[in-house]
Amino acid sequence: MGRVSRSGFVFRTVWLVILLILLQGCTSKSGPEYLEIKGLNQDEQEIVQLINKRMQYLHEGNAEEYMKLFAPNSPITGMPTYQLKAVKLHTPIHIQEQKKGYQVLLLADDMLTNDDFFTSQYVFIKGKDPDSKWLIYDID
Repeated sequence: MGRVSRSGFVFRTVWLVILLILLQGCTSKSGPEYLEIKGLNQDEQEIVQLINKRMQYLHEGNAEEYMKLFAPNSPITGMPTYQLKAVKLHTPIHIQEQKKGYQVLLLADDMLTNDDFFTSQYVFIKGKDPDSKWLIYDID
């Protein structure tokens, strides 16, 4: 009788381990970890939302919406094949006024879904017209 209980326990334990492994696999492919916008001013929120939308559209494979995030004169001509899991900013957002607009340079770690990462330099621009919006100019 002890042998039956022990084999039943082993059987249930093996199934529990398999179930946990399967659940871990499902959660590791979940959506991106978006940046928080709490406590940021309007311009900073718009910039963070661009980064978050970039992650979202990469995750969804939505090239059409992805390209709308970029300035018309951007050197970016298409969507990369990788997906982002998260973006970690190295520094606070610092807006620099230029002659015809504003720009932000941000260093960030782009974390891929396979847990690799690379450091990117994001360049954001915004015109001085009242209806201008922040756009991504480049990502190096």
